[in-house]
Amino acid sequence: MNTLAKRIHNITPRDVRLTFEDDSTVVLEMRSAEFFQEAFQAEGFDSEGTTYRLVTDGDDDPLVAGRETDDGWSSVGEVVSVDAAED
Repeated sequence: MNTLAKRIHNITPRDVRLTFEDDSTVVLEMRSAEFFQEAFQAEGFDSEGTTYRLVTDGDDDPLVAGRETDDGWSSVGEVVSVDAAED
């Protein structure tokens, strides 16, 4: 299992702070976080209501995020760090 995905799963339903490979961050209120054997899928939204989806196929695959836009979905990038978002 992907270590970052396990961390999200363990933090949920509390808010999660994600850091991406470009050092940008986002805090998400998680709607769901589920494992399907080694695969992981999660969905949450930021303070502006934008929906994010997170996926990985297993331990050796990166955890990647997509953001919903008016035109569909766009890639945000690879997640490199996951922390509980403290208010």
